[in-house]
Amino acid sequence: MALLGVLLTTAVLVTACSSGGDNGNGGDHPASSSPSPDGPKLTVTPAANATAVPPVSTISLNVDKSAITAVSVTSSKGDTVEGTKGADGKSWTSKGKLAFGATYTVKVTTDAATAPLTSTFATVPTPSADSSVRTSSIEGDGKTYGIGMPIILKLSHSVRSPAARTAFEKTLKVTSNPGTTGAWGWINSKELHFRPSKYWAAGSTVHLAVDSAGRKVAEGLWGRSDLTVDFKIGVKRQLFADASTHQMKVMESDNLVRTIPVSLGSPKHPSSSGTLVVIDKRPTAIFDSSTYGLPSDAPGGYRTKVNYAMRLTWDGQFIHDAPWSVEQQGNSNVSHGCINVGPDNSGWLFDRVQVGDPVKVTNTGTDIPLGDGYSDWSLSWSEWLTHSASGQLTT
Repeated sequence: MALLGVLLTTAVLVTACSSGGDNGNGGDHPASSSPSPDGPKLTVTPAANATAVPPVSTISLNVDKSAITAVSVTSSKGDTVEGTKGADGKSWTSKGKLAFGATYTVKVTTDAATAPLTSTFATVPTPSADSSVRTSSIEGDGKTYGIGMPIILKLSHSVRSPAARTAFEKTLKVTSNPGTTGAWGWINSKELHFRPSKYWAAGSTVHLAVDSAGRKVAEGLWGRSDLTVDFKIGVKRQLFADASTHQMKVMESDNLVRTIPVSLGSPKHPSSSGTLVVIDKRPTAIFDSSTYGLPSDAPGGYRTKVNYAMRLTWDGQFIHDAPWSVEQQGNSNVSHGCINVGPDNSGWLFDRVQVGDPVKVTNTGTDIPLGDGYSDWSLSWSEWLTHSASGQLTT
């Protein structure tokens, strides 16, 4: 299945963090002074000639005996660092992030010195692909999703230890209006989701900020990308499919808008019970049994074009139009795991359903595993928290 992910491999820009001493990001770079017996003295953090300075470090400086008239901070890569002069006229602090693998030159002009005061330092060498983590998001800017849509991040490198996962989660900030309680949970070492304790409120706006670039995630492992994503939550819609009654109820804003006769997976190919989420919608799709090991020309095999496909799991369970099983819909389960819907209802449903709408499936005898689709909601809140490194938070 093709999903549109948002991959922002941002250049590492200039930043502010701590000033002097141990900055908490992998280095100890105390301030240094440039002696000048007769003129002003420049004190700079990071220290002159410091190396392996984390890119999240702040450049801070001050002079005595005079006032600053200009500050220039440039890197060997051609970057210019912006900053703000203090109210006293004698100090200056950078803003933004620095680049990996660059040498920075600080030049300060004062109203007393005849020549600029200077200092240089170097940042951490650019990490390799094996020692860095790039982050991408499944959600797209400006998109609208259903109330069950988790925030989904994909990582280019495995993050395994509890300490590293905690450090990475602390670089992530979720803001929503209205606010809610939620938590990050690790689906595997390269994928983590954020879900609220309860569904998003209809009409919510959600903002995600990833601030990992230039930060040390673990020993020998650095964040390489920042990103932001803004999306919205649409109407409150929930689907309830029952394999024992062969009916699916469609609820909108807590009102029943339609009951649809359906046919779920046969005893040989049962559907999965649990709270699933619509992953994707396609007007048409080709279903091929060979994708799960059954040749299409074998007994029970198939290769079929279907309409109104709404994906629920990675292993191939969909809600879709199934004119061939209309007689069984409402009275028996005959599908290969999908939820079969007749032509009278499939188009209507497809036009209403949005990615992120939750679909609760019951009485199939088989539970959905975590990670097969967006099955986060099949876990209780307390179960979900066991997958989080930093625990519950408020957006």
